[in-house]
Amino acid sequence: MSFLSFLGFGKMVEDGAKVLEFPKSKTIYPMPPVDPPKPKSKEHYRVGFDDQGMTTLTLMSNDGWGSITLSMNRSACEQLIRMLRSTYDIDDSEPEPPTDPDGGIPLNTEEKKIA
Repeated sequence: MSFLSFLGFGKMVEDGAKVLEFPKSKTIYPMPPVDPPKPKSKEHYRVGFDDQGMTTLTLMSNDGWGSITLSMNRSACEQLIRMLRSTYDIDDSEPEPPTDPDGGIPLNTEEKKIA
């Protein structure tokens, strides 16, 4: 006596009605190619607030497929700022502010004649 006969499978095969038949396979047609989405902008990150008043930092992927949003309270934001500052050069001297009063915007040098 085999192990399957001991479990009662031999009788099921003899009955014939209890034999499980798998469905016949169907033809599966190939999917049409899908173009990846085009990036909407050249934005790499976005900073804002959510409805609970927490700061959000959203990082966008380069290929336009997705993004991830971090929600942080004040202490987490300060920790992130400290971690980012630790990547700066050792020289802690602040750069001097530009002396250009308009911030580098070229001035219109044409003189307009008033009639």
